Formats: sequence, C-alpha cells, structure tokens
Amino acid sequence: MPQPQYGTDASTESSPAMPLPRPALRITTVLVAAFATAALLAGCTHASSTAKDTPKAGDTSNTAPSDGATTPAAEPSSTPTPTPTPVTLQQGEVWTAQQVYDFNPNFSPDPNYKPSDTAAKLVDLKGVSFGWVNQTSGDTIEIAVAHPSEKNFDQFSGAVASSGAQQVPIDGAPADTVSYFNVADGTGTLDVFTANGYWIVIDSKIFLEPGDSYQIASAVMGNLK
Repeated sequence: MPQPQYGTDASTESSPAMPLPRPALRITTVLVAAFATAALLAGCTHASSTAKDTPKAGDTSNTAPSDGATTPAAEPSSTPTPTPTPVTLQQGEVWTAQQVYDFNPNFSPDPNYKPSDTAAKLVDLKGVSFGWVNQTSGDTIEIAVAHPSEKNFDQFSGAVASSGAQQVPIDGAPADTVSYFNVADGTGTLDVFTANGYWIVIDSKIFLEPGDSYQIASAVMGNLK
C-alpha cells in the first residue's frame, strides 16, 4: 500500500516561480532617458539662440543703443558774395577836360547831375557816374563806370544782350571788348564791357547812332588802366 505524502502540495510544485522586482534597472533607464531629453532640448535651445542672436547682413536691430547724443547735421557751406572792385576815379579822370574839349568845347561838368536808373546800378557796384552839360543847348552826357566781380561780369553783359540792344564794334577797341547800343525814349545808350573787366555806360539824347558815342568810349577806355 502506498504511503501518503505529508507536507507536499501538488499545485505548488507545478506553478512557476514569480520574478523578483528589479527597481535599480528601472531607475537607471528613466535617468538615461531624462538626460537624453535634456541634452536634446539644450541643443535646440542653443541653436535657436545662436540663430536669433546672429545679425544678418544689413540688420541694424542688434546695434548698441544710442546714449541719447545726436550728431549735428552738417551746415551748408556758405558761398561768399562776389565783391566788385571799387572805382575811385574822379570826373576829370574818367573823361579828361582835354578830351571833353576835343569832343565839343561847349560841354562842361554838370553841377545839377543826378544818376539815371542805369547809372545807379553801376554806382551800387561801387562804381562812379558823372554828367556833362552843353552850355549852349542844355543837352547832357552821362558816363558811368563800374568794375564788377569776374563771376558777375558775364552776367551783366548777358543781361544787356538779352535786353534787345544791338551788339556793335568800336574801332580801335582792345580785343575781347564787347559793346551794345540801344535807343529808348529818345536816349541813345552805349554799354561797353572791356577786356580788363570794366562796365562802361555812356548815354545822351544826342546819341542817335552808335558812332555818335564812339569817340567818348575810346577816350574813357584809354583812361581805365
């Protein structure tokens, strides 16, 4: 007769053993994953920061802020006004007594002379103007002389030419001398622009043609050295 087995459970012998928990391995795996994630985020952050902080060509958004001081705008350089050369000749030096006598003995300095509008322009250029009167007829002759700046010389000559005055030659005048003649309101006017920079105006009611004033013009040009 078989003997009974005491203390033995058949169900216990057939069940496999349960695995023991491994907490150390699980913690290590979690830490490794955490470090990897942190490293990945750190790399992305650094790349983003570098891309943001690196200025592009022409980008002035990252320039240092101004301390409030402003650079004053450059002032335009002032151009000096051209200055005419003063004419200091006296009446007898512009047209001498002998030259007046040679032209017409009846003329002498006019004590009541007042500059015309044209002559006043030359006086404003630091020039001079004088008058002579015929003691017999009462006719007058006016002579004004100025020495404009070189820059304005051609400007005045061009203005006379544009006024409708006729360009005329003066026999024996120095080279590069330009002269214009015009008759307005019964008065003939000769404008002469000399080679040495003088502007001469000679006018009178007795000048009906350009040649009527040429003798005076030649005499005056000879006196302007």
